[in-house]
Amino acid sequence: MLARTRAWRALCLAAALAVLAPVAATGTAFASEGGHPRVTTTVLQVPAGMNPSEPHLAVDPNDPKRLFAVAQDHDLFKEVLWRTSDGARWTPSPVLGGSGNSPDGIAFDPVVAAGGHGLVLYGTVTGDIDAAAGTATLRAGTRVSTDGGGSFTGFGSAEQSMLPLCFFAGTCPAPPGSRRLDKPWLAIDTTGGTFDGAAYLAWVRVHPDTGQHELLVSVSKDQGRTYAPPVLLDTLSPADPDELENPQVAVRPDGSVDVVWYGVRHGRPLILHARSTNGGASFSVPERVVRLRPDASRLGIDITLAASARGRLAVCWQQARSPDRNDPRVACTVTARRGGWGPEQEILPGNRDRQYLPAAAFQGDRLWVAAYVSSTTSTRLVAVPSKGHHFGRPITVNRWPIPSDRICGPAPPTCLEGQTFIGDYIGLVATRRQVVVAYIQPSAGPSELNRMLVSSFGPG
Repeated sequence: MLARTRAWRALCLAAALAVLAPVAATGTAFASEGGHPRVTTTVLQVPAGMNPSEPHLAVDPNDPKRLFAVAQDHDLFKEVLWRTSDGARWTPSPVLGGSGNSPDGIAFDPVVAAGGHGLVLYGTVTGDIDAAAGTATLRAGTRVSTDGGGSFTGFGSAEQSMLPLCFFAGTCPAPPGSRRLDKPWLAIDTTGGTFDGAAYLAWVRVHPDTGQHELLVSVSKDQGRTYAPPVLLDTLSPADPDELENPQVAVRPDGSVDVVWYGVRHGRPLILHARSTNGGASFSVPERVVRLRPDASRLGIDITLAASARGRLAVCWQQARSPDRNDPRVACTVTARRGGWGPEQEILPGNRDRQYLPAAAFQGDRLWVAAYVSSTTSTRLVAVPSKGHHFGRPITVNRWPIPSDRICGPAPPTCLEGQTFIGDYIGLVATRRQVVVAYIQPSAGPSELNRMLVSSFGPG
């Protein structure tokens, strides 16, 4: 887990890092190969020297032209939000660091959700560094904007933990009872129902001294400013050679809240699902969504969740096919109209290239899945529509002459020397008129930096 290790080591250096100045965004349009549909791609300009990763995307529920994108800097661990009202001109926020929403401190694992009427929540884990005391205070929570992402004037903490800087540097053990926070995910109820406006944050709590992982979810009823005591959904014992990673949260049209995650039962890997019908006060006993391959590598399993306007759920995931190779494939399952999870369907049946970082979104009843596909010579980003009970022909959103062995994402597996880290997820939204994906163009060589891109196309 070299990428993660570098992240934590960066904590002890973050207080001394120079503040980066934001640069205005620019855009360029490109026609996709074959000419149909036409894909418009915008290059979001990032602060000088920023190496972006972990992009995410949200759409205003009341204005489908109003979009919000976020990403982190993987080297300095700062964050930026971009906003647009037309999909072409994107305005960046100042550089964001700790829980004070200034450039000071660090932040990582960004996600964004829009509640309408100016509410934008930026989910993240922040690190406020006290160099004199030799400590870092981690907080899993949300930056709060009530002016459509123009400024962030608050931070709601769902959990916080203090750790010594020497722990992140690898020079001292974690104190007994200490906690490390990771992988937040976020959703806002915009249904207009009983729990309208509630924000739901899920995250992973790691106990460094014991190795235990816990999955928690908490609700905010005041626009992300404060959070209720968390509900524990799952625990992974230190004996399991896995991590609870990338929990996903979605709100259905009836106001029910769904959480899916990767877990282990009786030594077997699987994807689990729990549901709340009382505004996050409690959740159902976890049910199995799908059993994963027990003889394949469990490193780098990645999950995405989407809810349709009619209340159907889709879960997509990547998992390696081999026990000792980084050769993941992407598959999905969708709930039937009367409930119950449908059969597993690969998004690119017959394709044997490396498929990774799936993101899912419904456009009406049609499910779209975006993912990277890498061969030994090139990498492309595709968007694949559902067609009945199967997937249709993929659309190539972008393509680069960068082979699979140059790209690391997600991590684990360990990022090797010479690879570029692009993150553990990408962003995807689908409105009535367009499909939009936020993603990283991986660097072509060690001397170059990643680029942050947003592409959109009409569904045809």
